[in-house]
Amino acid sequence: MTELELQSEYVMDFFCRRADGLGFREIKNNAVSPDLFIPANLYEFLKENSRKAWNNLLKKSEYNGDEQKLLRAIMDMIREKIEASANVAIFLNKNRTITFEGEILQLIYVSGSELRGDEDFNKNIFAAVEEMSYSFHHDAKKIFAFRPDLSFFVNGIFLGYAELKSNFTNQTAKTNGRNKIITDYLEAVWEYTKIANGNDVAQTLCRRMLRPFEKSIHLVTTDITDTYILRDPGQFFDEAKRGFQDNTISISSFRPVVEKVFKPLPIKQVEATDPRVRFEEAMRSLYSKKMIEKEILYYNFMAYTYKTVTSVVNGHKVQKKEYKDKTGRLICPRPKQKFGCDRIMERVQEFLDHENEPLYFINRLRAELQALNAPQDLIDRVVAERDSYCNNKYVYSLLLQYAAGFGKSNIIGWTALQLKDLRYKGEWVYNKILLVVDRLQLRDQLDSMILNMNIDKAMFVEATDQDTFVKALSDKRRIIVVNIQKFWELKKAIEKAGKDFKNMRVAFLIDEVHRSNTDDVHQEMYSAFDELQDIFDENGGFITRGFTKKNLIVGFTATPSDRVLARFGEFHRSTNFNQLWRPFDSYTMKEAIADGYILDPTKHIIPVSAKMYFELPNGVMQAITAAMNSGQEERVSFARKQIYENPDRMKAIAEFVVNRLLSLVYGKIRGTGKAMLAVSSIPIAIQYYKIIRRLISEKTASGTFAKYADAPVTIVYSDNQKYEKCSSMNGGVAEDKVIDNFKTAKNGLIIVVDKLQTGFDEPKLHTLFLDKEIRDINAIQTISRVNRKAKYKEECHIIDFSFGNVNEKNIRDAFAKFCGMVITDFDPLREKAIIQELYRELLSQPIYIKWFERYRSSVNNAEGNAQLCLDMDADIRAWIKNVMEAHTQYTQDLKAHSEETASTSDDDPAKALRKTIGRYNSLLVLLQGVIELDVQFKDAVFIDFWQRYCNIYRSLFEPQDSIGSIHTTFDGEIGLLVSDEVEIEELQEPDDDPANPKSKKNTGENRGGLASIFDILARLNATEQEREQEIQFYFARTNEFYKFLKSDGRFMAMLRSPNFSRDEIEKEYNKLAHPFFGHNFCD
Repeated sequence: MTELELQSEYVMDFFCRRADGLGFREIKNNAVSPDLFIPANLYEFLKENSRKAWNNLLKKSEYNGDEQKLLRAIMDMIREKIEASANVAIFLNKNRTITFEGEILQLIYVSGSELRGDEDFNKNIFAAVEEMSYSFHHDAKKIFAFRPDLSFFVNGIFLGYAELKSNFTNQTAKTNGRNKIITDYLEAVWEYTKIANGNDVAQTLCRRMLRPFEKSIHLVTTDITDTYILRDPGQFFDEAKRGFQDNTISISSFRPVVEKVFKPLPIKQVEATDPRVRFEEAMRSLYSKKMIEKEILYYNFMAYTYKTVTSVVNGHKVQKKEYKDKTGRLICPRPKQKFGCDRIMERVQEFLDHENEPLYFINRLRAELQALNAPQDLIDRVVAERDSYCNNKYVYSLLLQYAAGFGKSNIIGWTALQLKDLRYKGEWVYNKILLVVDRLQLRDQLDSMILNMNIDKAMFVEATDQDTFVKALSDKRRIIVVNIQKFWELKKAIEKAGKDFKNMRVAFLIDEVHRSNTDDVHQEMYSAFDELQDIFDENGGFITRGFTKKNLIVGFTATPSDRVLARFGEFHRSTNFNQLWRPFDSYTMKEAIADGYILDPTKHIIPVSAKMYFELPNGVMQAITAAMNSGQEERVSFARKQIYENPDRMKAIAEFVVNRLLSLVYGKIRGTGKAMLAVSSIPIAIQYYKIIRRLISEKTASGTFAKYADAPVTIVYSDNQKYEKCSSMNGGVAEDKVIDNFKTAKNGLIIVVDKLQTGFDEPKLHTLFLDKEIRDINAIQTISRVNRKAKYKEECHIIDFSFGNVNEKNIRDAFAKFCGMVITDFDPLREKAIIQELYRELLSQPIYIKWFERYRSSVNNAEGNAQLCLDMDADIRAWIKNVMEAHTQYTQDLKAHSEETASTSDDDPAKALRKTIGRYNSLLVLLQGVIELDVQFKDAVFIDFWQRYCNIYRSLFEPQDSIGSIHTTFDGEIGLLVSDEVEIEELQEPDDDPANPKSKKNTGENRGGLASIFDILARLNATEQEREQEIQFYFARTNEFYKFLKSDGRFMAMLRSPNFSRDEIEKEYNKLAHPFFGHNFCD
C-alpha cells in the first residue's frame, strides 16, 4: 500500500468519513488560499455566527456589498495578527472575537458555556486537507515551496500539518517523517537568510514566510504505528540563521539539533499490536475537536518574568507582581506533560461517571481477578482486603511521579485550569481548586505561572493568611494558592467567621506531595493537610468522607514514599496476585535524563575528604568513628556534632568552597554559574556565611577575581528564637527578595539548611556543596536542585564534604530506588495488626488501669481535671522512680551472681512504656488516611492520656529536646494532629551490654584513649540525667585535651615543621595522650 493510498483510504476516512472518527470536514486542496486560509469556511462561519456585523460591514462604502472584498480584508487582518503572535493558539485564545472596523466578529466558539453547553462549540468548522501546496513569493519570484500530506483548519484558519509515512514502503516517522519536516523548515530559513540580508529588522518577512512552521500549534509525523510531535520550531531560528549566515552549519549538520526536541507521542495502549489502535489514540489526543480547543485555551501561553512591588491600598500595604519586561517566551507542553494532564482529566471523568457506585473499584478489582482465573477464596480475600483501605473510598486521589525539573508546576497549572472549567451534567464540578504548597518558593512559582496563563484575576487568589483564605472560600474566586504551613487551626477560624463549606466539592493539587504526606512524622504538613481536607468534609470525620460528593486529591512528586503510594496511588495486583501500589502516571528521572530534559546529577559526584585540608587528632577520630559505627542514635548524633561543628574544619571547607567558586563555578554556563551550600544546622550555616563572606571579600578585593565582588553570598533558613533572624543576616532583606536577588544575579552562592531543597528552581545552579548527610527521598530532592537544563549548561557537580563521604553511596542508592517508577508492596494490614497489639499492651499497663477512666470522666470538668491531673502526675512520677530502681537492682543482682546470664533488656519498664507509646503514635500517623482504623485506636482522650505520661517522663530525664520526638495536639472532631514534639518510636539500640560475653565491647580489644569514654557511658546507670552529665563530662575533657596538646611546645613545633614524618608526629602524640587518658579516664 502506497503512502497516498494509506492517506486517502484510511487516514482521511478516520478524520472525515467514519461515524466514530474525528468529524472533520473534508476539503479539496484547491480551496486553500496562498496565505493559508480556507476562504469558503471562514466566510460561512462569519456570515452564520456574526450575521448582523457582517451585513453592517457590507453596507460600508469601501465594500459596497462586495463579500469577497470584505472577506479579503478580514483575512489580511487575521493573518497580520497571527504573524504577530507566538502561534495560532495564542492568537485564537486572545481573539475569540475580533473587532473589525467597529464591528465584533466571532472567530471561534468554546465549549461548556453555562447557558448553551456545547451548542455553540459544535458550530465550529474543523477541516482536513490532503496535499495542500504552499509557496512563498518575493519580488515576483518563488522563493520556497512545500506540500504537506495533511493540513488542518478551524473556521478556515490554518492550525498545523502532519506528514504521513508508510512502513509498507520502508519509511518511518522517526527517520523519514522527522527528516522531511525538519528539512522543509531549515530550507525555508536558509532561503530567508538569502533574501533578508539584514533588511528585515522588523521580521515582517520572516513571520510571513515561516508562518506554516512557526505559527502552527504543532507539526506531526506518523507512520500509523508511531507518532512524533514538534512544537515551536521557531526556538531554533536565531541559531540556524546565524549558522547559515556564517557558513558554520548546513541543513544536514543542524538537523540532529532539532531532532532532540522532536519527540515521540506517548500513548496509553503502548502494548497494542494493531497499528490502527495506536494511530487512532494518538490522533484523538492531538486532533479531536476538544483537544484542539484545549490547545487554544490551556496548553499554549506566554511566560514573562515578574517583580514584586509593594503599594498602599486603602491605607494597607499590598504586594503585587508586575512585568519586569514584556518580552515573553512561548510555553507549550512537552509530550509527556500533556499526556499526564489528559490522563488526569480522563480519570476525573471516570470518577464522576461512577461516583454514585460505591463498589465501583471493588467490582472492577473482582472482575480483573476473575480474568486472571484466580481461585474464588483468593478473590474474596483480596477484595475484602482492598475494601479495608481508604484509598479512593472517601476522597478520590491520583498520584503522579514526575522527575524533579521536568515542569510539574506547569502541569499543575494546566490541570487547575481544566478542573476550573470542568462541567458535568450542566454544572460546575468543583467549587474551588486549591493549589497546596509548603514552601514560599513553590508558591511563588505557581503564582507566576497562573499569571502567565492569563487566568482572569477575578478567578484566582493567593491566600496569605487565614482571613484571606476564609474570604476566598466565601467569594467567587475559584483557584486558591495555599501555603499549608500557615493554616493550622483553620476549622476554628472558619467557625469563628460563621462559615460552613461542607457542601463544596474541592480539588486539591499538591506540589511535592511527599512533603505534605511524609513518612517522617517530624513534618507538620501531614496533619495540617488533613485538617485542610476536613473543612470540606460533609461528614466532619477523621478524613474527608464524602457521600453525596467526593473531593479530589492530585499529588505530584518525584520521590513517592511507601505511605504516599498506599494513600494516593493505584492499587494493583500483579499476575501472581501480589499486592502492589504504584503511581497513576510517571515520567521518571531516568526517562527525563534520557530525553534530555534534565541533567544527570549523579554523573559528577566529587567526594572531597576534609582530611585533605584538616584532620582531627587520632584519638578523637577513633572515638568519633566508634560512635558513628555504633548505630546508637544518641552516640551518632553526638559524634556528628563534634565533626560538623568543628570551627577549624568549617574554615578549611569554606576555603575550598570559595576557591572553587572563583576559579571554576562562576565561570561555568558562559560566566553565569551559581552554587548552593547545604548544611545540617542553623548555627553551622551562620558560621559558614560569616567565613565565606570574609574570604570572598578578601579574594575579590583586587586582581583576577575582582569581577566577582558583587556576586551575592546569601543564607536562607527558618527563623528560630535561638538564633539571629535570617533577614538580619541578609542585611534586613526578606526571604522572598533574597531568593529573587539570587536568581537575578549573574553569579552567587546561597547557603541553606532545610529550605530550598525541594521545589527551588534556578537553572543556572551548577554546583551543590554538601556538608551534611542526605539519604533516600531527601537525597534525590536535594541533588535535583542542580539538575535543571539551561543554555550552555553541560553538566552539574555535587561536592560531598560529609564525614566519610557517605553521601556518594547514599545518593547512588537513592537514585537507584527513585530513578524509575516506584512500586511498593507496603502492607497496611500488617501495620494495623501491630497497632492492635500495641493497643492491648497499653490497656494492660498499671497506670492505665488505675487512672484512665477517672481521667476521661474529668476531661470536661476543669476544676476536677486540675486536681486529678496533679494527683496523677505525682503517682506517675513515683511509679517511674520505683520501676527504674527495681530494674537497676535486678540488673545488678544478675551481674553479681553470674556472668553467663541471658542478656536482659537495657530498658526499664518506664522507658519501655515510653517507647511503646512512641511506636503506637508513629504507626497511627503512618496509617492515617491509608486504612480503616477502629475509632478506639485514635480516641483523642486515650492518646492525650499517654502523651501526659510522656510529658512527665521527659520532664524527669530530658531537660533538652530528645532526639527524634514530636508533639501532638488533639481536636475531638478531627482526631490526631501532629506538630513538632510527638513521642515516636526510637531506634533499637544494638546489644552493648558489658555483662554480655558476646558484646562487641568485651572482645578483649584494647579500647584506650577517648574511645573508652563511650564504654564508660555504656556501663553507667542509664538514666537520662546521668547520661546528660556524662556528655558534659566528655565535652569538658575533650576541651582539656586540646588545651593540653597546644600547651606542649615541642609537639606543636613538630606539627608545624615539614621536617618530621607522620610516624614521628604520631609517636610523640601517643607519648602525650596515654598519660593524659590514664589520669583523666581511668576508674
